[in-house]
Amino acid sequence: MRFNDTGDPGAARGSADGQDLPEDVQNDVDRVADVVAAGFRGPAWQQMAEELYAYAFGRLCAVMRRTDKLMRITAKSKTPLAMTDEDRATLYRSAPDREHLAILTLNVAMETFPQLLKMGGYDPAHNRGKDGRASRLTSYFYGRCGLVFPRVFYVWRAERTDRFLLHAVQMGGGVLAHALGQTGPEPVPEDVGDLCDTLTAMINRLKPRDRAVWNLTVDGLSQGQIAAVLGIKVGDVENARYRLRSQVRTRRRSGELYVPPGVEAEWARTRAQAKARKKAA
Repeated sequence: MRFNDTGDPGAARGSADGQDLPEDVQNDVDRVADVVAAGFRGPAWQQMAEELYAYAFGRLCAVMRRTDKLMRITAKSKTPLAMTDEDRATLYRSAPDREHLAILTLNVAMETFPQLLKMGGYDPAHNRGKDGRASRLTSYFYGRCGLVFPRVFYVWRAERTDRFLLHAVQMGGGVLAHALGQTGPEPVPEDVGDLCDTLTAMINRLKPRDRAVWNLTVDGLSQGQIAAVLGIKVGDVENARYRLRSQVRTRRRSGELYVPPGVEAEWARTRAQAKARKKAA
């Protein structure tokens, strides 16, 4: 079934310059007319919904790793999107978080999408993309996801657990190695449980940006990569790392932080190896 510009069955809907829509876009218009007529029931609507979900899900997961692109797709939302450095770090590194947030966004967008289609919201002849081409239905739905994303994001952020703390506990050895300034991949001895707990607590008390820097450091990102993810300068990354290491050194010298002899020996050995490699280079 084809619709004309008034929304009634008839000739194919034309573009603003009087030309027919591209075949794929016109096919979307026809499919929308069919599912509206069927009351959004039956296999046609189910197939359409699955296609919309599949298209938007992958793109949402990808765009959440790029703050600049995420801001662009949410720019027209009535709810402004404001993210902390820790939010950016979490979405960059955590695929489960991105997938969970994408699913929540898709579900919210789909709640009102049938009513929007019923009211004629999908109008590809007049709502065109940046390239001037009439938009496909999948792109239109993805745009709707961008509009609802900010309010879904705030609910998700309020409900999620402190994943950084959980990650720090699970990666205690890695946190210890970085905090003590180790540069090699050598494993940390097993008698460092208390020390790891202390360092985890120290990291947990850092400011959000510094916590995000250490979170990504433990994940193995370089200073340049961390700066790109958080949108800060490499010097800011270096300063964040220095502040925690300075605290560690101060507490060690005062005796507040006990480092087991085995760890001291391992630390000294890896530092010597790092200096030797640097000298050889």
